[in-house]
Amino acid sequence: MNLWFRRHGWANHAAGLPRANVICDAETGQIAGYVTLSAGQIERAAPPKPLQRNKPDPVPATLLGQLAVHKDYQGKGYARSLLLFALRAALTSSQDVGSMCVFTHPLDDAARGFYARWGFVDLPYDPRPAMIVRMVDLEQSGLGCEARVGRPSARRS
Repeated sequence: MNLWFRRHGWANHAAGLPRANVICDAETGQIAGYVTLSAGQIERAAPPKPLQRNKPDPVPATLLGQLAVHKDYQGKGYARSLLLFALRAALTSSQDVGSMCVFTHPLDDAARGFYARWGFVDLPYDPRPAMIVRMVDLEQSGLGCEARVGRPSARRS
């Protein structure tokens, strides 16, 4: 992950591709971890059948592409902070730009377990082993209240 960040993270961010958001050690200024978000889509056939009904094909979604914490900072809550930031940002942006869910492609079983603890579920029909959490579930979890703080309310017809 360090190699990806050095080679691609900033260049992608500057080009408007996956946005890299970093968390730094307050004392040293060293990057402790990062998370990337971008617009994405999933095929309508990938989610379970009840989630396919009345959805466009493909379904707009938010891609959580990379989430990594430097080995010196693992186990200190940085991954949790980065994930919560990413989920709040995705939920907030979904109020203005359509997105049914946040999806990610965990690299291994440990990452899959981490995401599962935060409500992500497997996409059963996805050719890549992706996981999703729906925006409606994020909002119901309480993230929706926090995402709206400071945002003007708007009536939509």
